[in-house]
Amino acid sequence: MQGEGKKIKPIRYGPFEILEKIGTNVFHLNLPPYMQIYLVLNVENLKFYEPPMILDEEAYVQVPSVDDLSPEYMSKLPEDVILDINVRSSKRGAIEYLKAGRKGMHPGKAQWMEVERVRDLYPHLLSE
Repeated sequence: MQGEGKKIKPIRYGPFEILEKIGTNVFHLNLPPYMQIYLVLNVENLKFYEPPMILDEEAYVQVPSVDDLSPEYMSKLPEDVILDINVRSSKRGAIEYLKAGRKGMHPGKAQWMEVERVRDLYPHLLSE
């Protein structure tokens, strides 16, 4: 497929402040912590920021803030919790997996574990 709109266009963020030039083609950027990407980037992955010359109100899209997108992702878990349940089929049959998050951990860092392992590590979560 060819033509405009047939491919996913790259997302661009910024502008961001360059804190340090590390090598001939590597820069240390001042990126916000919610982006969770490495702060040192190769020049090939960067583009100069060019503000729009004409601001068309209909074409202008307001990007939501991080708090609007996923405030629960940014906050740490107040206690140990099971975030999700999934059943997967394997040669051993249907196995139930739980996504367990520990106190003080971001929900995105929670791990999938078999029920028996959760029962061993977090017995208070399966006390029913």
